[in-house]
Amino acid sequence: MTTPSSRALLRIGIPVLKVVVALGLVIWIALKVDFTEGWAAVRTLSATTICVSVILLLFQALLSAWRWCLLSEMIGQRLKISGAMKLFMQSLFYNQALPSPIPGDAARIFGALRYGLTIKEATLGVVMDRILTLFGLAVVALIGLIIMRAFYGHDFPIPYLTELTALGVAGTIASALVFSWRRHLFVRLLPEKLHALNEALGAFLAHRRMLGIFLLTLVIHGLGVVSLEILVLGLGLPLDWGQAAAAFPPVLLIAMVPISVGGWGLREGGMIISLAVFGIGTTEAATLSVVFGLLQLVVGLAGGVFVLSRPHSGKIKAL
Repeated sequence: MTTPSSRALLRIGIPVLKVVVALGLVIWIALKVDFTEGWAAVRTLSATTICVSVILLLFQALLSAWRWCLLSEMIGQRLKISGAMKLFMQSLFYNQALPSPIPGDAARIFGALRYGLTIKEATLGVVMDRILTLFGLAVVALIGLIIMRAFYGHDFPIPYLTELTALGVAGTIASALVFSWRRHLFVRLLPEKLHALNEALGAFLAHRRMLGIFLLTLVIHGLGVVSLEILVLGLGLPLDWGQAAAAFPPVLLIAMVPISVGGWGLREGGMIISLAVFGIGTTEAATLSVVFGLLQLVVGLAGGVFVLSRPHSGKIKAL
């Protein structure tokens, strides 16, 4: 059984470990980068390129907020899109500013209570949104890995990444099918605290909008790829749209691994090894990744405008 002191140690130790991992990876990559060349490349970016990329990221946030509204409606009461967008921007701010996604999720949950949702509905909506985000990204990454292998004759440099991603996607789909067919078995096996999640998953899988929401999730992740390719064109890198569809989704999946802060270090490392397959050097790949990360940071920090006006600061800070 976990004691209060050990839980407190974990609450402090895990974020610190993430910061250490991020700093370690960034420093290691920085030693391999030509900063003069990278800065020269950044200076070639036009304001139009940067604005288009940021607009795509903001549109990605808007669609994510809309998906959250649709999921909330399946579970109980639908959020207003205006409120969902404000709360989603707040969560992006916390995710960029803090080494843990928990405060960002908490901001959405507590904020949703002000729009009439119960704590159960708000929590389930955020959890379902998280699950769908991760599964959708895994599907998009698998498509990219298949394109890389089938159309360009290359395997991703990380061994067995394609096979592991395919196994994860196939396992999730198989579990969903079994869940739909023999849902009562899950009710018996799951702890009582997870019965509400069991009901929410059942409502999602049986809903007529299930396929539409999943396709919306693919579009949301696709916008990240498009935003990256806009930067590629602005930097003048020799990477066409097909290569971008193959190279970028696995990198975005790697950046989701929860051992860093905001994906920093993981994203740059993944970008370097992914773009190396198409002959793009370390400095160019790292520069692209850093610029993309900074634009994500700008979009996330923009959520700070909504954080300043939130009425639940004490609850979030306590987490």
